[in-house]
Amino acid sequence: MSAVNSPHALQLLVVVLDVSSVPGTPHLLGQAITMLQLAYLAPLIAGVVHATAVSPRATVADSLLDLSSLLPPGFSKCGPLNDILSPISCQNTTVQQNTCCFNAPGGHFLQTQFWDFDAPVQFSGPADSWTVHGLWPDHCDGSFDEFCSPERESTNITGVLEFNKEFEILAFMKKFWTDDTGNDESFWEHEWNKHGTCMSTLEPQCILGFNEEARTDIIIFLKRTIGLYQNLNTFEFLERKNIVPTTTKTYKFADVLSALVAATGKTPTVQCDGTNNAFLNELWYHFETKGSVVDGIFLHADPDPGSDSNCPEDVYYWPKGAPLPTPSPTSTSAAPSPTSTEDKGTIQVYTATGSNVGCILSKGTWSQQTCATFRPTLGSAAGSIQLTSSKGPCAVNATDGTLDCASGVTDASDFSNSTISTGSLLAFNGSSQFSADVLPTGQVQSPVFVDGTHPQAITLVYTRV
Repeated sequence: MSAVNSPHALQLLVVVLDVSSVPGTPHLLGQAITMLQLAYLAPLIAGVVHATAVSPRATVADSLLDLSSLLPPGFSKCGPLNDILSPISCQNTTVQQNTCCFNAPGGHFLQTQFWDFDAPVQFSGPADSWTVHGLWPDHCDGSFDEFCSPERESTNITGVLEFNKEFEILAFMKKFWTDDTGNDESFWEHEWNKHGTCMSTLEPQCILGFNEEARTDIIIFLKRTIGLYQNLNTFEFLERKNIVPTTTKTYKFADVLSALVAATGKTPTVQCDGTNNAFLNELWYHFETKGSVVDGIFLHADPDPGSDSNCPEDVYYWPKGAPLPTPSPTSTSAAPSPTSTEDKGTIQVYTATGSNVGCILSKGTWSQQTCATFRPTLGSAAGSIQLTSSKGPCAVNATDGTLDCASGVTDASDFSNSTISTGSLLAFNGSSQFSADVLPTGQVQSPVFVDGTHPQAITLVYTRV
């Protein structure tokens, strides 16, 4: 992925200006189409100008895919002038009523990428490229909505792409938007259903030319995500500073972060995983917007509250598919055999009847949504473990006795565990009895209490994946 700035805009201008000369196109119609496409181009050019001012790379995408294949199948009803004149999301001083033309409440966007160093090599994407995770709309305060429109969810993203004859996009996604277990379709559905449906400017009434059968909103979401990703070549950003995957040494995390800041002008969030959270694993690039997701401008931004990096001073940039190192002992106590520090897994929830109903999400809540992945490490007490999700370490809240996982947790709680047929039964302070106020259904999340005093008695079982 080579670094190119305004030539993208020039390439598209050539495409635009050739439209009116297509044989058989009436002159006035050709002029109208040209003006419409030029209008669409205006915010992209503005994005190039802004991005060039803060970094040597542009906001619009580099051409792994030809730029024309990333043009959206519809336009925002607000028009390109709105995109240019619109306040920047999360910086507006007055409430914006028209959320078709202004992203709210999700005005802070994260383009997220994976480096799946520990996934089977056939599922981890190219050895010289980070892969797409998604595009997430956070609130400006770091909170976020999810699964905002069940009626717009999809169970067949592949079918949507094939219906629209977007075969080049589909081939790209199969290579660069991969699930670490091989279930790409489910992964794509999850990203759209959880995050895409929460973008206010992608609601059907906001899109000029929306087609329900063609699912114009989904196509725009996928293309916008890919467009941003293509201009954020993390592998190249690090390689410029001689930071490349290797099994023979670690890098200073400060140098990794410096290389990424140099590329975009803003600080991304870097997530590490594996033993002692010392392996580069995920990256979140932050944006604010002017106008619509459909055809507006994405501007690099600093992280929103709560989006902190979790990496130690020295980190591994481990080659995909390479055997992982054997961890050195970090405690004099023996690690519980079912949950060593090389593990990762989910925490399944079982009701008093023995039924497996949902699991624990990354914040520590119980839900029947997609399970979070947890990493166990040795606890402070002999024979105990501590758990960490993508949100951060997990601890029992001293105020209300709930299980909380967050980056702000500084003193993770110790849990004991015992092997049972379905995994490792977790216990806190010697008791495996947890509880909740209600059994969650749909998108509901129930706080988990570390005692048996609430109406819904449950047990928690850590299950390796």
